[in-house]
Amino acid sequence: MDQTVLPTRRPARKSGTTPTRRHRKTEQRRQQIFSGALSCFEQKGYHETTVADIAAAAGVSSGLIYQYFNDKRDLLFQVILEILEAYNRDVPSALIGVKDPLERLQAAAIAYYKVIDQRVQATLFAYRESASLEKEQIAILKSKELQTNQLIVDCVLECERAGFCMDVDPELATYWIINSAHAWGLKNWRLRKVISFEDYARKTLGVIIRGMLNDAGEAHFSRHNLLDGRPL
Repeated sequence: MDQTVLPTRRPARKSGTTPTRRHRKTEQRRQQIFSGALSCFEQKGYHETTVADIAAAAGVSSGLIYQYFNDKRDLLFQVILEILEAYNRDVPSALIGVKDPLERLQAAAIAYYKVIDQRVQATLFAYRESASLEKEQIAILKSKELQTNQLIVDCVLECERAGFCMDVDPELATYWIINSAHAWGLKNWRLRKVISFEDYARKTLGVIIRGMLNDAGEAHFSRHNLLDGRPL
């Protein structure tokens, strides 16, 4: 009796896009709409801008916008939320493989600064228009902000446990870093004319972080300084 085993035939792949490709296309569409919305909001203001204006600026149909967002206020909310989500992506990513507590604090702060630098217009817009959101949406943003702040708070606490810091409040120290980062966005119209982003980050973070350190921290910082002129 012939017992030859026939090769198993693999099922043919279905044609069409893969989940990864679909996700990438979805994100590209969202960013396209975000860009169009920010352009319109800058030119006409949030309240005067219509969904049709956003669609025209983004090069899509109004119907497509409603596939991604419930309404104009939801789009506003998502634009601001995207900034906070960027902190949650970029700060942990910057800490991968970094073990030294002071280097981790510097890396986290630099990553936070970079999010602002890459989204200056969105940052200005968020400050100006967030009052137009519903209370529930504002509550979500506040909760998300505290979540992103904790990423830096944890780094400050690591430095304290290592014996590098004076007696500073970790949350207050975190807001020193955060507020100085936001200042780059809020006053970018002037700051970009007098200093580069990297020099602003180096000088400002140098003052803030060194102002937190005790003698042991200063000695350690001299050997683990990520703000010494190397590319950020």
